[in-house]
Amino acid sequence: MWESAIPYQTPLQGQLTPASTKLDLKDPVIFDQYLGKGEYYADFLRFFEDEVTEKGVPSVIKEYILKGDERADDIFCRMYADLVHPMIHLGCAIEFHQPSLVAEALAEACVHENWPKHFLLPTEEYVRSNKELPSKPLYQIIDSLHNDPEIASGVKDTDPFNKIPDGFLKRVTTEQLMPYLSQFQVRPEPEDLQRKMTDMMHTCAYMIGAAQRPGKREAIDFVLLHCATLSVFYPAILAQDWLSNHDKSRLLEAKARVDAVIYAGCGSPTLYHTRIVDYVPRHPADGWAELFHRSIVYNDEGHVVKLIRALFSIEQLGETEPGFPIGKRDVIKIAHIAMDSVERAFEAGGSKLSEEVAEAVIKRVGNGGEVVKNNMTRWVFYGGLEKAWDYVPDSELLASEAQPVTKVT
Repeated sequence: MWESAIPYQTPLQGQLTPASTKLDLKDPVIFDQYLGKGEYYADFLRFFEDEVTEKGVPSVIKEYILKGDERADDIFCRMYADLVHPMIHLGCAIEFHQPSLVAEALAEACVHENWPKHFLLPTEEYVRSNKELPSKPLYQIIDSLHNDPEIASGVKDTDPFNKIPDGFLKRVTTEQLMPYLSQFQVRPEPEDLQRKMTDMMHTCAYMIGAAQRPGKREAIDFVLLHCATLSVFYPAILAQDWLSNHDKSRLLEAKARVDAVIYAGCGSPTLYHTRIVDYVPRHPADGWAELFHRSIVYNDEGHVVKLIRALFSIEQLGETEPGFPIGKRDVIKIAHIAMDSVERAFEAGGSKLSEEVAEAVIKRVGNGGEVVKNNMTRWVFYGGLEKAWDYVPDSELLASEAQPVTKVT
């Protein structure tokens, strides 16, 4: 995996500001001045490595993410930028006890655009100002987003590639989103934390499996799958005794609210639960051990095996709540959909991506162009949009494809 990813890796050597002009990121003014500037990643990394060494992981996370002051709130939101990768790295750091990854996660957050801030902090304030708001399961909230015509049409094929910040959030206002996002609330109590975490994780699995297109073979949305690959770390995050229940509930609320925005930013795809329930795997005898093996030997940059691990962990949560569109037994079917679709994509007739388009992508992207081309072959991007499925071969229309999930209230 490391060798295959070399073409798009950027060496850190030479990126650090020279020692003679080392950035004093301990100065709040300078710290704020360099936020959102990718060329200073190495400087932020060095700063946070020093902070972790001096203060320890719990203190650094509390100070820079959860303190509740202006700087911490800013970084709290940035943790969910860039398809939630800073938070994925932080979760990995916490689960596997890797202090260096805490520094990496914080540095990564600090150099990304802070589009989650536009709705996360206002939604928290909206909840504080409207104490009688009902709390609903996440799957019901995304159903409501799908049925809001202005939100469901808030992203366009013609938007730039980063369609959520550069398209969806330029059309759909914070005021439109807050009434929906505020419906996911977590009481700072162990029982509610566990229940809402389970709801969030089950919903992530359901979204990625059910977001299919009638008349097309099954495929997984690359953007949407990050909701699931982050969710796998939340049991470890919520198990930390140095985090208060208030901090845990805040982290969980933010995760689910970002999930909802990512779903809507993918075009609010119709969710066909029967595409999961009725799916017939290509290798029906394969259990989790075989699925893990297939994902490990699969040649990609790691998203496939991360997704299979997430789905396995979601199945371990137990049965879904009454009324949920799928059951525990269906989670492994989503894993089969994922593995079958990414393997099939590189077989003869498995993709409609033309050589001309592929070569144009490689030429335009340069370093890493081959990786981008392969991802365009194995995944769909923003799957609620019709053009997202242009490179996915047609399938025979199944009766189940015409049956989206029944609306829940």
